[in-house]
Amino acid sequence: MLFVLGIIVGIVCVLLVIWRWNYNFWTNKGIDGPKPSLLLGNFPNYFEKNFIYDLDDIYRKYRSCPFVGIYALRTPRIFVTDPEFSKKIMTTNFRQFHNNEVVDMINMKSDPIVGRNPFWMPHEEWKTMRQEIAPAFSNIRVKSQYPIIQSSCQRMIQYLKKRIESKGSTIPVSDVTRRYTNENLMNSIFGLEAHAFEKENPSSLQFFIDCLSEFDKNNKFFLCGFIWPFFKRFYKYRLLKPSVRQFLEDMLKHGMAFRKENQGNRDDFLAYLMQLQEKKGSSTDEMVAHALTFILDGYETSAIVMDWLFYELARNTRVQEKLRGIIEDEMKKSGGTFTFETLSDLPYLDQVLNETLRLNPPILFFMKQCNESIEVPFDNGKNVKTYPKDVTAIMSMYSLGRDPILYENPNIFYPERFDDGAIKDYKDKGGFVPFGDGPRICLGMRFAIAQIKAALVDIMLNFTLTLSPGMPQEMKVQRSFFNVPEKDICVDFHPLEK
Repeated sequence: MLFVLGIIVGIVCVLLVIWRWNYNFWTNKGIDGPKPSLLLGNFPNYFEKNFIYDLDDIYRKYRSCPFVGIYALRTPRIFVTDPEFSKKIMTTNFRQFHNNEVVDMINMKSDPIVGRNPFWMPHEEWKTMRQEIAPAFSNIRVKSQYPIIQSSCQRMIQYLKKRIESKGSTIPVSDVTRRYTNENLMNSIFGLEAHAFEKENPSSLQFFIDCLSEFDKNNKFFLCGFIWPFFKRFYKYRLLKPSVRQFLEDMLKHGMAFRKENQGNRDDFLAYLMQLQEKKGSSTDEMVAHALTFILDGYETSAIVMDWLFYELARNTRVQEKLRGIIEDEMKKSGGTFTFETLSDLPYLDQVLNETLRLNPPILFFMKQCNESIEVPFDNGKNVKTYPKDVTAIMSMYSLGRDPILYENPNIFYPERFDDGAIKDYKDKGGFVPFGDGPRICLGMRFAIAQIKAALVDIMLNFTLTLSPGMPQEMKVQRSFFNVPEKDICVDFHPLEK
């Protein structure tokens, strides 16, 4: 019995030594970093809450370093703790960090649709794909779709008023924001009416929900790939189930047929896809992949930002009243109409949106592969650290936006901090990158900003917002790559007297 027990103890000891062996990786390279725990590395709360909070603790402790060595369980990672180095990774050092970490998790063979999304594509394929679809997101094309956005805004306001009459003023904002972005995208991508504000459960909205649910279901596999890199060698992800892919294909074919039959000449996303197919002879998979790219850039992330925007305004009455007054004054000057140009000519509207993005970026962190060792100066050039090849860099958008060195009182919602062109200074210092930066900056950024600002203007002209009873003043986020609130945000919409 003692012999067996001794063998078991010996095996356990050997396993512990093997498990901890990798924990000398950063010490041997002379790179600073927090001491890892026995089982979870530097993420002691990994199974309890979003690990962005563990990263934020590390960020604040090691802010004077350009980066530190950490462990995702046993896997060495670099965590970037200097905003300026974060910016360089996405811009001047893009050549060494051009691939996102997820490029090894999905490919065109495992998922022919998602595998063609620029975010998941390796560098050379990404360059080709980006050149194809970037013109679809130009400012001119976004402007041409502004009437679609305005129409969706009007339907949203009518929906809210009817809902208040029938169910009361307390409304879960995610219901409104997803219907709104669904309405915009169905019209822009497929040229079809979604009726998202007219039906209780519109089929197109359910499709969008199903599409995103596949990503949520695969979160655990992404996290496995984050912790155990070897996992990616044996498991390739397929994010779209066949029914979702088929719905996308059917909607695209139906929209194109309807456009051809009716001689439509709208300059929207669908028009661009049709031009691309005629010019290049794009395959069905390529067309569906492009449509999905538009959906991923314009549906959930925009809705998430709007959720947080309404939350912040509902708990900051001063900001809400100031913004409403500015919008009402502009409406009087313009004779009661808001043009696309007007949206870009309201500095305080931009400041409110930027402050929301600072505190609540839609993507909490970025991860970049490093293909070449580089020397990183710090401490005003007095010292240099070597960034090792083949170690993934993690950059926390959450921590950058709450950096107490860059932002005074960083946890306070104060849009005026972006006054007088301050945003350029924050961007130059690497402290404001909610959509990323450099060549891989979010393609759908312009469209997202346009639809968010248009919705906010109409909401401010028609309602005052207050937090519903029971809503926390400080909201945490779910365990997700997206900045999803821990609980549904409920806001009371109070109609303004005209």
